[in-house]
Amino acid sequence: MIFQKKRWILKDNNHLENMDIEIDGRKIKPQIIKILNNRGVQKKEEIERFLSPSLKNLHNPFLLPDMEEAVKIINQAILRKSRVLIYGDYDCDGVTSTYLLYSALRNFLPTTYYIPNRFKDGYGLNLEVLKKLQDMFDLLITVDTGISAQNEVKYLKEKGKKVIITDHHEPKEVLPDADAVINPKRKDSIYPFRDLAGVGVAFKLLHALKSSGINLKLSEYLDVVAIGTIADVMPLVDENRIFAKFGLKVLKNTKNVGLQKLIELAGLSTKEELKPYDISFIIGPRLNAAGRISDANLAVSILLEKDIIKAESIAKRLDEENRKRQEIEEKTIKEAQSLISKNKSILKKKIFVLSNDSWHAGVVGIASSKITEKYYRPSLLLTVADQGILKGSGRSIKGFNLFEALRNCAEILLKFGGHEHAAGLSLSADNIEKLDETLNSIAQEYHFMIFKPAIEVDLALSLNEIDDELIDQIFLLEPFGVGNPEPTFLIKNLIVENFRFMGDGNKYYKFFAGNSTKYDVVCFSNLEDEDELISMKKVDIVCKLEKNLFNNVRKNQFNIIDICENVSFGVIKDLYNNLKAIRNCSSNFQRYEVKKGSLQEIEGRRCIFVAFWPHIVLDFLRFLKGEDVEDEFFEFLNMQGRIIQHQSSLKEVYFDDIFATRLDKLNAILDEADLVVALDMSSYQYVKNFYQDADILLIDLDNKFNNFSLQINEECVNVYKTLRSCEFISYNFSGIYESDPFLKVVKLLFIVNMFEEAGLILAEVTHEGIEVKEFYKTQEKVNLKLTKVYSFYKALKSN
Repeated sequence: MIFQKKRWILKDNNHLENMDIEIDGRKIKPQIIKILNNRGVQKKEEIERFLSPSLKNLHNPFLLPDMEEAVKIINQAILRKSRVLIYGDYDCDGVTSTYLLYSALRNFLPTTYYIPNRFKDGYGLNLEVLKKLQDMFDLLITVDTGISAQNEVKYLKEKGKKVIITDHHEPKEVLPDADAVINPKRKDSIYPFRDLAGVGVAFKLLHALKSSGINLKLSEYLDVVAIGTIADVMPLVDENRIFAKFGLKVLKNTKNVGLQKLIELAGLSTKEELKPYDISFIIGPRLNAAGRISDANLAVSILLEKDIIKAESIAKRLDEENRKRQEIEEKTIKEAQSLISKNKSILKKKIFVLSNDSWHAGVVGIASSKITEKYYRPSLLLTVADQGILKGSGRSIKGFNLFEALRNCAEILLKFGGHEHAAGLSLSADNIEKLDETLNSIAQEYHFMIFKPAIEVDLALSLNEIDDELIDQIFLLEPFGVGNPEPTFLIKNLIVENFRFMGDGNKYYKFFAGNSTKYDVVCFSNLEDEDELISMKKVDIVCKLEKNLFNNVRKNQFNIIDICENVSFGVIKDLYNNLKAIRNCSSNFQRYEVKKGSLQEIEGRRCIFVAFWPHIVLDFLRFLKGEDVEDEFFEFLNMQGRIIQHQSSLKEVYFDDIFATRLDKLNAILDEADLVVALDMSSYQYVKNFYQDADILLIDLDNKFNNFSLQINEECVNVYKTLRSCEFISYNFSGIYESDPFLKVVKLLFIVNMFEEAGLILAEVTHEGIEVKEFYKTQEKVNLKLTKVYSFYKALKSN
């Protein structure tokens, strides 16, 4: 069967709010209000503000700690014509922050800027650099950096310099002794929004300066504020939502010559509107590439450039740097994946700590994000920075605070900084194993479910709720991004019609679903086997709702994020296929001696769990969904925190163990595991008959098989007569005398497979029952007891 790749976490869907809210004359649908409710936007005025963002809703900048002092210092500097140095950072956030303050303040003060070189200067304020530059400035303003620079600030204060720090990274226990430390994450901050980017904090400083009477046109800078905010993966809520919403509009028609050329070169100039995706994956990476590969000053220079010819030349250089970055990044990712695949013990860890002397320091952060995305584990990738010193970056998953974890490793780190989802660090090469051990020890304290990849589903919808207006109103929630993702919906029990593959190499697929209204259902991330897809009949999907305009004709479509066959039918289909494999076996089944095992025997071993009987399969599938299943076996797996993937999801490699329901396909995955664990006698004997060399033990969860009796009797006659009369039997067929629905379905599938093996019929399983495609005439009397399917049953029953 096709089973979902990730857990589906359905947000509260008990009732739909029915607030009377209108935006631009449109009554907002209750489903949209419910989505916002589930995302913490609950009061009527909050919802109205969210759906209709305005620059008027920006917070008072003087609520930020030390803002009044910073404004006073800058106003005094303007009166005295003091020299100012903007000290930035080499990523996109740091570059845009530097440009923002430099381009604004140079109109009032003698202003210069300094962007550190990633390879020569390292991250943050560099004391040696400051010593060289100290005669060039009276006031230092940091952007997107400085929150951990205690020693550097102390030195500058001893030299009589004024220092203003603007930063958004997590502060440590002791703040630098600067004249002003502006950071919304300070413990004493009363600022209403703590998740500004570095460029957002710098913008708030300009906001405060304008409020104090300095002539600044803030709207002109919204394009670079949006770029820095989105590229630094900040949540697009509150002020960040306003920056992104209006900044993207300014960016579309930007007056910045350098950005115009960058947009043109990237092929975005013909788009009707720019989206966060365009910054995250097209513009941002080009601005970031310079700092990762060579010198981030190149990125600042394109933002400052006024000459069209020169701007075009710089844009081409940035584009080339980005291509180099992509090549280096791809090589690094492949090498990191190779490290993991060659050492299976790494997969058993909750956190990956990987190092390679040849990795490029400029791309280990991006490579780490790709490793974390693929394996759904927090990861750190490190490379040699100096003799005996490793330097690297890490990325995390939702629910695991990487910065706090590194804080608990502070005694073995030379330097670290960052936030919950991303961090940078350096340490002695001798301490890498200790770091690995400590971080994984910390991870054991977290609930194991956070390490299982999950999709948060905003709302379950029925087909009759979906119309043009609902889909149109979804886009009132734009811009989408971190903290405000595009809504996802669960739609259940879709009947699959007109399934077909599309794209080169059948990479994607499409089908229709619906009743009177037909919806296109498309999937652009096909990870399934073709035979599994073709046989889909009834499915549940998690999807995005989209509108597709072609030749001015609108068609609504469901874009699949994840898909699951109707579970009951999927289990039936797999059981049917397992029995079908039995009848194709080259010899009759025999009963093998059973090797029973204990739960302790599977500790520390990578297992394939197999089950034949539907009730066990359903319990296991419930467990994989994160539901509670009362059984000692499942409690053991829970306590162990084992990450288990269903067989249909094996092209995504982030599992400890595998749960296999298609026993006929075990051969393809046996090399992936140390041990096969059978959860019922049937699967044990099946595996022993088909795969004699497999290392297998039995942990028997079956309490129904003893009640299962298959006889060549009246029930077989009832099935055959009914099929002859109507060519169809439902799964609750009354002609099989079993009260237990599991046993009734199992017996029906056994009987139908015996009929097929004996050459009586050709059948097909559907989500409703068994349908005969063809009847065959036989010359001789059929003895069902001679079928291999029946011999399999007898082998299971023999003592």
